[in-house]
Formats: sequence, structure tokens, C-alpha cells
Amino acid sequence: MAAKLPSIKNLDLSFLKKEQKQKEYQENEIQQLQEQLKIKDLQIEILYLIIDRYRSIIEESESKSIAELSLLVKPLDGTINELKIYIQDQFHPYIYEQHFLAATQKALDIIFSWKKIKLPISFWLTFDEMAKLKAADDIDRAIFICSLFRALGSDSAKVIIAKDKSAWVFFSFENKDYIVDIVKKSMSAYPKDCPEIKEFFYSALYIFNDKEYQDLSEG
Repeated sequence: MAAKLPSIKNLDLSFLKKEQKQKEYQENEIQQLQEQLKIKDLQIEILYLIIDRYRSIIEESESKSIAELSLLVKPLDGTINELKIYIQDQFHPYIYEQHFLAATQKALDIIFSWKKIKLPISFWLTFDEMAKLKAADDIDRAIFICSLFRALGSDSAKVIIAKDKSAWVFFSFENKDYIVDIVKKSMSAYPKDCPEIKEFFYSALYIFNDKEYQDLSEG
């Protein structure tokens, strides 16, 4: 004998109503997010208008001479000091002669993990701002690295700005010269004062750290 089918009147269809409500809720959430994104996009457009309107004023206040660029290298800055301590704590204890090279690699691993950004105007980020954003342009990144290397004990660490405006960091350690390529996110070692190093410095436009600066643009 065939089983008797239940009457449709007795079926529990409440789950369909729950699914419909959930779907309506999700669609409402998506619509709200889309509206928020539109507002954010509009705010960004307005910010660009403000930047364009006051570009000359901002860039004039941010303009730096080579002597002033050297003031941006700050081994004693609070953010630099915090990162220095974090790195040094990974050695027990930190001894410059034994651990500096390994410390530089730890420093580069952190800073090279940041996003590269190109600002719409000439504007210098502070070290604290770079660390919070985890982002910087090439020159800001080079200045940060040089400051950190100086804080870790290097007397020779310098920022190099080449004639093509690319940024590099140079330092010497244990009778070798090292060049940090900011664009390629790499560090290479060379014999002290080898031809490659001399050729590299021929391409330099500015050389500076917190103790000295050289303007080679007229040399």
C-alpha cells in the first residue's frame, strides 16, 4: 500500500522565511558598504583637490637642501630606538663586531616588507608615520635604513642619491663595502674600495648621513 503524502498545509516552511530574511540582510549590508565606498572615493577626490590647490605651499615647506637632508637621518629617533632594541634583543648580548651584519639583515627584512608608495607631492614622512603605515617611498626608506644602521653602531652608513634619483645605502664592515639596493630590496658585499664601488660613487649625486653631507651635483 502506497505511503500517504503529508499535506502541504502541515509542512514547516519557516526555514524559507529565515533564508529570505538572511538574504535581505546581506543585500542591505552590501548596499551600505557600497555607499560607504562611494563616500570614501569622494573624500579621496576632495583630498586630491586640496593637495593640488596647496601643492606649491606644501612643497615649498617640505623642500630640503642637501644640508637639511642630512638632518633627516636620526639615529636617536624614538621609533628608530624602539626598532634597534627589538633587533638587539634577538642577540644575547648584542655585540657590534659579532652581530652587526646579521642585525642589518633583520632590519632589512622588516623595512623591505613595507609597501612602496609614491606620494602625489614632495612630502617627507616621519619615522613614526612610516612604521605605523608600514609604507614609504624609496628615499624615505633609505633614510630610515641609514638611521637604523647608524643606531646599530655603524659609523660609515650613508644615504646615496644617484644621478638618476635612485636611493641607496652604503656602509663598510670588516674590510668589506656593502650597498643596499632599495629598489631591488637587496644587499651586496664587495671587497674594500674595489672598482665596482668606485664606479658606484661616480654615479652619486648626493651623499649624506647625520654627521656629513656631500653635494656632487657640481663636481
